Amino acid sequence: MKLKTSTLLQLSIFSGFFGTLCAQHNNELYNNGSLVHVQAGAEVHVLGDVHNYQSTGRLENNGLIVCQGDMYSDNLFQQRGTGTTRLRNNNVNTTQTQFIQGSYAVRGGQSQIGVNDGSFYNLELSNSQGIVWLNGSGNVADVRNSVDYNGTGAAVVNRIITANPTALPANGSAYPAVFGIMNATAGHTSAVDNTVVTNGNNSGVDNGYVQGKLRRAINAAGGIYNFVLGLEPAGANAKRGMQYIHLDFQANNYDVVEGFFQSAEANNLGAPLECSGWVIDYYGGADHGKWKFEDIGKALGTPGAGTYTVKMWPQDHTFPPNTIWVISKDNQLLGTPNQCGPTWVGLERAGYNGFSEFAANSATVFLNTKLIDLYATPIENRFIEVGWTTEDEDNVSHFEIERSTNNMNFEYLTTQTAAGNTQGQTSYAIADNNVLPNQDYYYRIKTVDNDGSFEHTHTVVARITRDNAGETVNVYPNPVNFGNATVEITSLRGRKANIRVFDAIGQLVYSQNTQIQTGINQISIPSSEWPAAVYIIQVSADDFNSVKELIKIK
Repeated sequence: MKLKTSTLLQLSIFSGFFGTLCAQHNNELYNNGSLVHVQAGAEVHVLGDVHNYQSTGRLENNGLIVCQGDMYSDNLFQQRGTGTTRLRNNNVNTTQTQFIQGSYAVRGGQSQIGVNDGSFYNLELSNSQGIVWLNGSGNVADVRNSVDYNGTGAAVVNRIITANPTALPANGSAYPAVFGIMNATAGHTSAVDNTVVTNGNNSGVDNGYVQGKLRRAINAAGGIYNFVLGLEPAGANAKRGMQYIHLDFQANNYDVVEGFFQSAEANNLGAPLECSGWVIDYYGGADHGKWKFEDIGKALGTPGAGTYTVKMWPQDHTFPPNTIWVISKDNQLLGTPNQCGPTWVGLERAGYNGFSEFAANSATVFLNTKLIDLYATPIENRFIEVGWTTEDEDNVSHFEIERSTNNMNFEYLTTQTAAGNTQGQTSYAIADNNVLPNQDYYYRIKTVDNDGSFEHTHTVVARITRDNAGETVNVYPNPVNFGNATVEITSLRGRKANIRVFDAIGQLVYSQNTQIQTGINQISIPSSEWPAAVYIIQVSADDFNSVKELIKIK
């Protein structure tokens, strides 16, 4: 039996009496221009192929369609509804892979969803061979909600191949078809039963990913979008297999972004300096490969814009054991300067705009001074200590400490004179008192040589934490014995203040005018010679007044 519909027939499948519609083994569901409606709760089981054609051909699937053959369509067919299509071969064709051919796709960007749209809502992959592939060129398959790589009844986790698996291209750029997730929700929930792990070595579980090209719809508000891509599954000592990367967008108008993984390409990065003077001389794109992305809006004549961060987890590859790693974009060190990492696993870099290609790179040589340690540590929740250690300084003039509250816009904080020329290690530290509680502060060091050349370090972050983050006055130690007491003023802005100290009968003992800065200010008062007694300390400014008690003991 071949179930056929024509332009003169409207076919509806309902739950209940017509709960299941079956086409027999080696037969087909053939829609040549009709409306086919599958009601919620209804099931259609096709033991052969499914065909959908013509501009009047429309499938409204709100239930479940199980296809045991292949799926065909043209570029005019339309699909709607919130049902599920399952590719499963448990009854017939049990030793065969299954393919999708034609245009089960959103034909354009997000504005075409529901307009010129043949895409699936939910797609479940339950092929016993673990492979569903796309036959043909162009965007032949999209989902508007989710793809389940291990759909009901699947014995293995499936992957989607955007080329004929009997003639696999060597690189992602040559894969002729594209699979798309047109659900613009950020995150990875649109890919169900995906096997990716973020440990830098995923050999043996290279399933549940797109082998070839993947496109994703991007929300204008931004968010993290996961691209689990790859070439063929990895074998022994392979440099291919699943390759995981994600893009963390800020507000943007990219609309749809398409990516794939490209194996080894020549290095034209050069040997730039980065990460406090390291020579970036290992290029992962030439050895391992790189991820390439295209702004689909740009291809349609309306390029998008918006900043984003890249984070990558190269899989199935052993990189050299270097300690400085950095992401390159378009064979250049673009994005946030000196944002480096100690390993290629989870390597991250921010500040990108526009698209093309990304690779992991590292350094094996250090030029001039080597900075081997940088830290920022809150001390007694009163100030942040920034310290660093150099090794074998060579004609270094000084260090400029820079600070930021967003890890992007840095301002000069202070200067530390360098030892200049050393053998062995030299340690430095400065105290940053002008910090507010419960605020992250990012620090980096600018190393300036005698000839004026300079390099920035990576960044470190610290904060002091307090329950009361407003303007406060504290006095310590209290009681005070030998030595002076300290008045600590936490101020939300810089201004002039007056500190006055009175004895128990109200006589003025001490007065001081001072300029306080934003953050925590420590002002010493000369209490060491005062008689044992109770004193009242008053701190006042134009819009601020606080009174504290100080006990002096011998």
